[in-house]
Amino acid sequence: MRRYFSKRLVYILSLGLFVFYIGYSLPSVDRVRNKLVSEYFKHKEFLYNLKIAKRVRKTTATELSVKELLEDFGLEVESVYSSEAGVEVKMEVPWKRLPRIVREIERRFRVVSFSAVDNTGKGIFVVRMVLR
Repeated sequence: MRRYFSKRLVYILSLGLFVFYIGYSLPSVDRVRNKLVSEYFKHKEFLYNLKIAKRVRKTTATELSVKELLEDFGLEVESVYSSEAGVEVKMEVPWKRLPRIVREIERRFRVVSFSAVDNTGKGIFVVRMVLR
């Protein structure tokens, strides 16, 4: 049998194709490397921010503290009482004041359960919540 290609020519062609393939795939490898580096630094930044973040200490909810907080907002509370679940509160809140009240309550106490329902459609919510 006669050979059409010599071993030397096959090796040179294989090396040329390999170099061509490497050169062709380098931009995609570079994109993947850049993406991995950016994700790594995002992760490191998150860990750093987590490390320097201040710990939020929430106080234990009592009937008096919850009632004083809600009265500072100018709300009339229908009922506030302690139970096994925590301090249970029932009140009516206008829709414009609800987000600020919820934010302040979440900052100070741990919210176990929360519901706000407006059955009338007038924007006055009946709020029931349990705080600890």
